[in-house]
Amino acid sequence: MRISILAICLFMSSTQIFASEVSGVFIDAEIKADNGEILVLNGAGLREKFWVDVYVGSLYLPAKSDDVAAILSKPDAWRIQLDFVYKEVAQKKLLDSWREGFEKNQTAEALQRLQSRIETFYRFFDSSAVARDQFRFDYQPGAGTRVSKNQQLLGVIPGEDFANALLEIWLGNHPADKGLKKAMLGL
Repeated sequence: MRISILAICLFMSSTQIFASEVSGVFIDAEIKADNGEILVLNGAGLREKFWVDVYVGSLYLPAKSDDVAAILSKPDAWRIQLDFVYKEVAQKKLLDSWREGFEKNQTAEALQRLQSRIETFYRFFDSSAVARDQFRFDYQPGAGTRVSKNQQLLGVIPGEDFANALLEIWLGNHPADKGLKKAMLGL
């Protein structure tokens, strides 16, 4: 009996702790940023397009917040994680989605200032996204935004202004999905 209890305790302490599950994707309660800082799950939800589940989006911050202005004004580390659940999202649709997100949430002047870095970002998406693909956008103050696909680094884009523009795709005044925005904000 003692051995069984000990085995259960060891098993439970060795497994990763998940905060929740969305559309078959298990969401970590916390992650470790590249600088070693612990980021907590602020919220996660489903990106839907025409009643189709596209991806699970998760936002990680140093501390939970539902205040978009505060999130954007703090030069803290953060992660946006996208876990695709739809069978295939064509490269063109991905690029169109990113382009729409940047254009709807940025002024013409800001877009002009960010243009070369946005173009670099687009080049990272050279193929379709398929179910079980995972994209991570990790911002580290002073280092830039690391873009990864399936844990493979695609590149780093400098600048807090780019990081905020990228965050605004999901958290801005014209988010990709209003329900996902609320979920990422933990509302």
